[in-house]
Amino acid sequence: MATNDTGPTRTESKRFLVQCDGCSFEQSANGRDEATEVGTDHRQETGHELVAVELPPSVDSV
Repeated sequence: MATNDTGPTRTESKRFLVQCDGCSFEQSANGRDEATEVGTDHRQETGHELVAVELPPSVDSV
């Protein structure tokens, strides 16, 4: 029997560090969606390119 698991998916539980190539901007994000939102907001404000790096599970906070 199949079950519907409504808990967080693996991607949502991952943490990312969003870093800018054009300045010292750096911000942590919970999940891919938040990392994308952070990067998009900064890119719209500055025109800079950003990179999101997945943090290992052992890293509690940035």
